[in-house]
Amino acid sequence: MKHIVVSGCSFTNNFRINIGDERRWENDPMEDWTWANWLQHHLKDTHTLHNYGTITHDNKNIVRSIIYKVSDLLKSGVSPDDIIVVAQFTTLIRNSFFITPEKYHPVNPMIRFKRNDESWAHTTDYLINGKDKNSPYEHGYFHLTGGYNPTNNPINIDPVVFEWLDKVMTYNERYFEWFEYINMLLNFLNVNGITKIKFFNMSNNFSKKYLNEGRTPPYYHTPKEKSVYECIIENRDICDTWEQKELQFENSYVKSYADKIDFKKYFWFFEENSLHLFGGMIEWSIRNFDYNMGGDLPKVLWREMNGMDLEEQKKYLERSWYGHTSSILTKKFVEDVVLNWEIFK
Repeated sequence: MKHIVVSGCSFTNNFRINIGDERRWENDPMEDWTWANWLQHHLKDTHTLHNYGTITHDNKNIVRSIIYKVSDLLKSGVSPDDIIVVAQFTTLIRNSFFITPEKYHPVNPMIRFKRNDESWAHTTDYLINGKDKNSPYEHGYFHLTGGYNPTNNPINIDPVVFEWLDKVMTYNERYFEWFEYINMLLNFLNVNGITKIKFFNMSNNFSKKYLNEGRTPPYYHTPKEKSVYECIIENRDICDTWEQKELQFENSYVKSYADKIDFKKYFWFFEENSLHLFGGMIEWSIRNFDYNMGGDLPKVLWREMNGMDLEEQKKYLERSWYGHTSSILTKKFVEDVVLNWEIFK
């Protein structure tokens, strides 16, 4: 049996990893399946998939969780030749902070775990229960900045997050740290003889025009007086990034790490001739959704729309154009894209 170690954000896992059950994600209803669920479904006879994605994950913890699980497999005797790694990297601006028990126990020494077996908002503790911890948060947790909204945690870390966001965070600062961690991951995998590696992004993290114009909502070609439904569903409107042919990193600190990464080898990007380069799953989803898609799964663009009629979908998109790729599309993504990667040949 071969092993696939994946990590990502909520585009990979609908819950927080390892709160009580390392394989909780397998119990998701099919209409909520992510690409990871469908990949396990297609390869269940030959591969075991380990899903270390979590909602509001940042790119550092995506790397950390992969290294942790790969190390666990190697320690258990799994051959490096039988390990495949796939990282779905998330939006560029997310960050995380490691919080040790010394910081939150003084607030409430009895706190270990929130009621109803749910974690504190915007946290992850990916250590395996019964192996590297006996209870959640026993050895600490990572606070995930996520969407930068206030959170209900045992310590008041929100002011630190917003101060960092205001005083420190820039695209170049995020690139520098992200690329540093990618280099760390690649070095770890290469040293351990693991060569089947693939990365992709939730959305376009690289095109200057895309980042500068913003993504909410993506009225790039559709007139703004039109509805979001017309823009996203009918016109499949995404940013034209075709003129930026190469990845460009002007900051020398960023380049010191970017130049060490073979982006063409390790990254899958959504590309559409004369329209888009360096895209991710969101751009792929918008361009590939079709109400005429076959099958019994909900025919919606985002899984948040499951169960909505057409008018409800239109109202949802006016409130927020954004969502998570629907099951019918993640199935197509796995069948048309992921399974064609060389690492699965």
